[in-house]
Amino acid sequence: MQFIHSIAKWRLHPDGQPFHNITSVFCRIIFLFLAFHLFLPAAVSASVQLEVTVTGISDPLYKNVLARLTILLQKNNERLQASAIRRLHRQAEEDIRAALAPFGYYNPTIKGSLNKKDDVWNAQYAIDQGPPVVLEKVDLQLAGAGANNAPLLAALEKFPLKKGEVLNQELYEQGKKKLVNLAFGEGFLDATFSERSLRISAETNSASLHLVLDTGRQYLFGVTASTQQILKQDLLNRYLPYKVGDPYNPAKLFELQSILNQTNYFSKVSVRGQLDRIQALAIPVEIDLTAPEHLNKYSFGLGYGTDTGVRGKIDWENRLFNSSGDKVSASLQLGERENTIALRYRMPVDDDPRYQSLASSLAYQDKQWENTTTQLFTASMAREYVDPRFKLSTGLELRNEIYDVGNTSGESTLLLPSLNVGGIFADDILNTKNGLQAAVGFLGGMKGLGSDASFLQATVNGKAIVSPFQDWRLIGRGSFGATLVDSINSLPPSLRFYTGGDNTLRGYGYKSIGTRDASGQIIGGRYLVVGSIEAERVVFNQWSLASFWDVGTATDDLTLNFFQGVGVGVRFRLPFGQIRLDVASAITEDGKPLRVHLTVGGDL
Repeated sequence: MQFIHSIAKWRLHPDGQPFHNITSVFCRIIFLFLAFHLFLPAAVSASVQLEVTVTGISDPLYKNVLARLTILLQKNNERLQASAIRRLHRQAEEDIRAALAPFGYYNPTIKGSLNKKDDVWNAQYAIDQGPPVVLEKVDLQLAGAGANNAPLLAALEKFPLKKGEVLNQELYEQGKKKLVNLAFGEGFLDATFSERSLRISAETNSASLHLVLDTGRQYLFGVTASTQQILKQDLLNRYLPYKVGDPYNPAKLFELQSILNQTNYFSKVSVRGQLDRIQALAIPVEIDLTAPEHLNKYSFGLGYGTDTGVRGKIDWENRLFNSSGDKVSASLQLGERENTIALRYRMPVDDDPRYQSLASSLAYQDKQWENTTTQLFTASMAREYVDPRFKLSTGLELRNEIYDVGNTSGESTLLLPSLNVGGIFADDILNTKNGLQAAVGFLGGMKGLGSDASFLQATVNGKAIVSPFQDWRLIGRGSFGATLVDSINSLPPSLRFYTGGDNTLRGYGYKSIGTRDASGQIIGGRYLVVGSIEAERVVFNQWSLASFWDVGTATDDLTLNFFQGVGVGVRFRLPFGQIRLDVASAITEDGKPLRVHLTVGGDL
C-alpha cells in the first residue's frame, strides 16, 4: 500500500516544470493504472476465514444463541479482519448471556476460546446453562368493570406461567398480550396494566411476577345502520355476527365485512364502529355498501372427457335477483353423449342466510351410454344447509324419464323425497395433502303416492388423502349403494347402479359394468361396490406420477364378482385442480385391454 501511495503522489510536473516528453507521461499513466488494478485489489480483498462452534445446549436455547451471537452473524463479512474477530470474541459472552436470559437462565458458565490455524480462525464456546430462575410468586389480578368477567377470570387461570415453573419471558409477554386482546374482545377497550412487575434475583435464581389488569369500562354494540337500498334491512340484519347489547368486539366488524363480501351481492363493503358517537357505552356501527356494476355473469367452456366426449357449456348467473337476496342461474351443456339444460333459483332463509337456503330447479337431460338412452325431466325443491365443512339437505323431486335399455323401453314417473348428509375435512379442497370427504344419501318412492314404483335406495361415498412422506400422497376412495326394490326393471336407468369409467373403475368404459339381461345387454343393478387405492409422487414442480388399483362391481345380487383395473398416470397441477391422464388395464378381462382416461378437477 505504501508503494502504491508513493506512485499516486508522483507528479507529472516535477519542480513545477511541465514535461515535454509525451511518451514519458503516457508510460507513467499506464504504470499507475497497472499498479492500482494489480496491487490494490489484492490488498483490499484479503479477508480472513472464521469458524464458530457452540456446544453444551439444545433448542430452543441453541437457536436463540445462534441468532444473538454477533461473531457468528459476522463470520461471512468480507471486510472482517483479525482485530474485529478478537473484539467480537470478547463480546460473545455478553451475547450468550443475553440470549439465555429470556428462558430463565441468568447464571450460565461460558468457556470460550479463539485460535488460529492455517489462516482459519476458530471460535469455540462451551456453555453450561446453569440452574434456571424459578417463579416463587405469581400474582395476577383484575380491576375495573371487568373484575368479575368470566372469560377474563378463566384466562388468568390459564396464564402460561405458574408458581414453581421456570421463568420464560417469551411466555410472559405472550400471556400479557393474550389478556389484553381478550379484554378488547370483551368490550373493555380501555384495558391496560395498571401494575406490572417482574422481579428477578440472579443470586437466588428466583423471580416474582405481579400483574394487575385494569379493564376500565365495558363498551357494547349499539345499533347497526346502513343507507343502502340493495338488500332488505331484515336480511342484512341476519348477516350480523352480533346483537345490540353484546360486548363490543372490533374483530366482529372484520368478520361482518368478510361475510358481506362472500355474499357476492356487493362490489364494495365497508364496516366501521363509530367511536366518536358513543352513547351510554353503546358504539353504533355503520355499513357502507356499493352495488355491483354488473349483476349478470356469463361463462363459456369447452372440454373433453373420455366418459363424456367433447362438450361445450354456457353458464349464466344473476347474483342478486331482488332485494330479498335471491339468486338465479342457468346452464346449457351440449356434448357427444350428454345434453343438459337447467334453471336454478336459490333463496336465503332462516337466521343464518350465509349457510341456509331454499333451492329450486328445473332440468332436462338426454344421455346415452353403451346400449342405453334416456331422456330425463326433473323438478325439485330442497332445504339446504351448506357451510365450509358440512352439508345437509332434504328435498322433494319429481322425475319423468323416457328410456331405452337393451331390448326394452319404458317411461317412469317418480316423486322422490331425499336426505343427503356430507362433510369435508381437508387442508385444501383443490390441492389436498391431508383430507377426508364422506357423504351419505337416501331417497325413495312409494307406488300410488306420485310414483310408479316403490323402492328405497341408500348410497355411501368417501375419499381420503394422506401424505405420509414429502412429495408422496396416498389416495383411497370407496362407493357403496343398495336398492330395496321388487325388480330393477321397475326403475329407470338413472336410478340403477353402473360402474366403469374415469372416476369409478378405470380400464373399463363408462357404465360398462352392471347386471346383464338374457340377451347380454347391460341394464344396471341393485347394488354397487367400488374401491380404489392410488399412490402419487411429485417428480417436478407441478408434475407428478401415479399408480393405482381399482376394483368394483354393479350387480343385481350379492354374489360380488369384482372387476379389477390397474394402471399408471401423469398429473399436472393447476390452480383449480389437476389434469389427470391415466392408462389402465382391465386385468379381469380377456386380453387385459388398455384404456386411456382423461379427467380434470379438484382433489375432494
